[in-house]
Amino acid sequence: MAHAQSALEFQFTPGMAREAAEQAMDPSPTHTDTGMLYCVANDIQAATAEFWTNADLQPLSTFLRQTREALQMDVAFVSRFTGSRRVFEAVSISAQSGSTLGPGASDDLIDTYCKLVASGRLPSLVPDTQASPQVADLPITQTLRIRAYLSAAIRLGSGEVVGTVCCFSHHPRSDLRAEDAAALQSIADAIAVAIGRNGALKNLVFP
Repeated sequence: MAHAQSALEFQFTPGMAREAAEQAMDPSPTHTDTGMLYCVANDIQAATAEFWTNADLQPLSTFLRQTREALQMDVAFVSRFTGSRRVFEAVSISAQSGSTLGPGASDDLIDTYCKLVASGRLPSLVPDTQASPQVADLPITQTLRIRAYLSAAIRLGSGEVVGTVCCFSHHPRSDLRAEDAAALQSIADAIAVAIGRNGALKNLVFP
């Protein structure tokens, strides 16, 4: 008669050990708050409406912090493309991240996640960079310790992509969904409208 395998007979294989290690590193399940992201997009639209003055604007860092916390990511930033460079206009970093990324920093645009997403060569959502051959070995993956990534292009009405809104985690995030990417895109779209109204991202005066 067939009988259930006992605990003593159970074999813990190397493959199972790797899976257990990945699960230990992955803080999922994590509950993202997509509703908050849409609220942030609405707030940006209100704060950059034509009848508001620069003195009324909330710091972009405030919106970014809300975005990062809603997605429970380690780092969130808004980047601007200028020539062959990517400029970090605003950055929000969690207390436990240890990242030294800051506003005003820049790097080569080529081979960045921002460029790959903006050009359509990389999905806007990467739950685990180590499972994506396209980015696993990119130097920027190691430099910024990117393990999960979410990005939205800031695309003007003309179709030109002038930057991105991005978040990343130092751990894989299997809980991230297409809905999170769509909500983040709403924030990028709100910024794009503001740029179209004010002329340039740097003129939004988000200190």
